[in-house]
Amino acid sequence: MIILTIAMLRSFVADRIAALLTLVAPIAFFSLIALFYRHLEATDGFRFEIAVVDDCGSSDARLFVQAMESSAMQRVHVSELRDGEGNNRGMLATVRIPDGFSRVDPHVLVEAASPLPGASDAALQLVNAANARAFAVNVPVLSVQITSLDGMLVRGSAAGIALIFIMFSSASIASRSLGDDALGLQDRLRSLGISAAASTGARIVAISVIAWWQLALTLAWAAAVFHLVPSSVLALACASGVAAVSSAAFFVALAGLCGSRARFLAIAPVITLVLSALSGSMIPRILLPKTIASVGGWLFPAWAIDACSAAIDGRFDMRSIGLLIAISVGSTVVALACARRSMR
Repeated sequence: MIILTIAMLRSFVADRIAALLTLVAPIAFFSLIALFYRHLEATDGFRFEIAVVDDCGSSDARLFVQAMESSAMQRVHVSELRDGEGNNRGMLATVRIPDGFSRVDPHVLVEAASPLPGASDAALQLVNAANARAFAVNVPVLSVQITSLDGMLVRGSAAGIALIFIMFSSASIASRSLGDDALGLQDRLRSLGISAAASTGARIVAISVIAWWQLALTLAWAAAVFHLVPSSVLALACASGVAAVSSAAFFVALAGLCGSRARFLAIAPVITLVLSALSGSMIPRILLPKTIASVGGWLFPAWAIDACSAAIDGRFDMRSIGLLIAISVGSTVVALACARRSMR
């Protein structure tokens, strides 16, 4: 038994890159999670981002907006949105000052997405503090109407959680394909007149179909059970389709670059977990430190989440869809090149 154990250990360290990644992977992933927790715990870490929209424009309304900005606290940041300056996506709450606002009868509307407990309370405390600061003499009673919007966490996680399992299943199928190739599958296919490029393309298509069904069923369940009904089914079908293809093509290309199943099995879980942690699949980007979130915003799972979330809201996120198409095409080209190289 001792001899067999030593032989197995020697086989493990034979591929030094795979062995190193296997040992370093837990440390790297723990570091990502630890940075996230440190960010939440730090006094200058996570902040409640609250937008204020002045639909009135009166002098009293302007005074109230200035008072809100002055009442911002260390963990509560206020920014005013004007016409043409974008939208309030990503904000934890939006305070709207409607027409007719005045110090005689102040009333505001608070739209809270509430991705975290306390978001609505923080917005309510802020508007009350701003009311007292703006109208210090004979402070009027502020009327606040709170509207709870669909949580951004549920919207993002519907695609995000599905993408984690899509990436794991894509990696698993790609790994199985490497094992089949090692047993001579490519040689048998070539004897039948099927080129390496054709078999690689077939793998990408097959994995894409499986990935699309995973994503589609998850989104359908979210609509049926959690009332996350998409405003545009066409946009969601387009976004989920390119998301599935991008994941399939990426992992087939990664398998081709690795060349061996042992190396791919060591690398693929690390890549999947890192992509999940940075892109917002596992931890929403709104909760991540800005430096990490900015890096995660350039990963294909983040583009898939953004595209699907926009489709649920009834919009085509052309930037994210375009980037997903680009990564799909680029990964397919790499996968085909690796397939041709392996047949030489």
